[in-house]
Amino acid sequence: MDRDLLTCHMTDKGIRAGNEDACGVWKINGPEGTFTLLAVADGLGGHPAGEVASRLALEALSQQITSRIAEPASGTGDLGTIMLDGFRFANSVVIREGEETEGWLGMGTTLVTALVTPAGDVIVGNIGDSRAYLIDGSIRRVTRDHSKVQELVEAGVVTPEFADRHPMKNIVTRIIGRRGEIPDIYTETLGNERILLCSDGLIDGLSENEVLSICSSERIGEACRRLVDAAKEKSRDNITVVMAGYRT
Repeated sequence: MDRDLLTCHMTDKGIRAGNEDACGVWKINGPEGTFTLLAVADGLGGHPAGEVASRLALEALSQQITSRIAEPASGTGDLGTIMLDGFRFANSVVIREGEETEGWLGMGTTLVTALVTPAGDVIVGNIGDSRAYLIDGSIRRVTRDHSKVQELVEAGVVTPEFADRHPMKNIVTRIIGRRGEIPDIYTETLGNERILLCSDGLIDGLSENEVLSICSSERIGEACRRLVDAAKEKSRDNITVVMAGYRT
């Protein structure tokens, strides 16, 4: 029997004039039970049609993964491959629409996703600097940012503590919307933890310890709202969160 997975998702334009973030939660009925797909996309500022790129990426990703999981004759197969193919399809759609629509050429977006199986296994994929965290008494970042600042951290030039405040922190090195880009894929297990996906606007307004404090003290739906409200006090960007965890 499927366990009761609670979810929430929320996006806010913050201090920006518009919102180039997008998010979603999809329940997918497969041969093995109900899968849950979570996703956050952050359209690239300084590029055209960021809000279009983020929306298209989520639509394409959810369409591809849903069709693969819901095929009753084939089983689910390798979920890492299904996630990879979902990213490839999303990338191809954003590129095609950008090339075919006036004013959209060069649009792009980050994308972070989590697919939770009926057994509680989690496949996480990411391109860009939107993040996935696991939270349960502590906070652990699952994903690695694809950014110039992350490269500086790994080279020992910038400390991790300063990275989220570095003036180059918004320069991403992988995007949905450029040929040849592939995601990093991670495998986790969801037990008592909550999984949190977010755009970088959340971390622009809150430290990871502040995120942990809010998520540890609130129910899932309330935690999403409180995260966004608290981040809005300091963040200079759109703010988006998606969270899931089993009912306790």
